[in-house]
Amino acid sequence: MRAELEDWYANYAEIIDDKRPNDWVSSFAETGVYAVGTHNNVSTTGAWWYTDHGVVYLKERAAYNGGYFWHTPQRTLLMISNILAQEEADGKVVSRAAFAMFAADRHQASQVHVTGRYSDVFVRQEGRLVFAEHRAVIDGETVPANMGVFL
Repeated sequence: MRAELEDWYANYAEIIDDKRPNDWVSSFAETGVYAVGTHNNVSTTGAWWYTDHGVVYLKERAAYNGGYFWHTPQRTLLMISNILAQEEADGKVVSRAAFAMFAADRHQASQVHVTGRYSDVFVRQEGRLVFAEHRAVIDGETVPANMGVFL
């Protein structure tokens, strides 16, 4: 299970870095949830910066991010590590991982863009893992200025 999940996250990071929005949407179950919040908000109030439920809203997020990148060319490098996972009796896989995203544009060298932790639930769909829930909790108390990126 661990090797499969490590490969899955490596492929997911490549999808993000290569800006492949259709593949990003395909990494979720039809009813999948994508949420991003800051550590302070999530841990104290349970509030998420945004939450998308289901493939229609995931496609909307992908379209928004695609348009955002059209105006702000940027290269990212997403690194995912410290993966912990447990397969539940119902076949779901519950996972936690750490992430760091580095970003660069035409005018500056790469720098840390955002760091945080994932809290994920995977299900199998047609023999492959997909997100039932993908929640990214950003370490800082504020969201970085350029959040037109997938996490």
